[in-house]
Amino acid sequence: LLCRLPDPLACLDGLEALIKPGGAAVIVTPFSWLEDFTPKSKWLGGYLDPVSGMAIQSKDQLRIQMEQRGFEKVKEEQMPLLIREHRRKYQYIVSEASVWRRK
Repeated sequence: LLCRLPDPLACLDGLEALIKPGGAAVIVTPFSWLEDFTPKSKWLGGYLDPVSGMAIQSKDQLRIQMEQRGFEKVKEEQMPLLIREHRRKYQYIVSEASVWRRK
C-alpha cells in the first residue's frame, strides 16, 4: 500500500535496482493518504494545489513519477482488500492495482 509508506518516492526510487528492463512492478494503493503514516509533504497527490486550488490527483502523480523512472503502465484494475486491524475489526477497501513495465 503505497499510501502507508513514510516516503513513497523512496520506494519508487528503489525500483530501478530491483527490476530489470522488461520486468514489471505491481503497485497497489487506495490512495487514502493519512499523516499517521506519511508526512503530508511526501504525499503523491490527495490535496489541493495551494496556488490554483485545483485537486492534485494521486493517480496522475503516480503516473508522472513512474514515467520519470522509466516505467510505463500496462494494466490497471480495482482490487478489493480486507485489512484486519485486530480480532474484531476489519477494513474493507477497494484499491487501485497497476502494473508498470520497465522500459
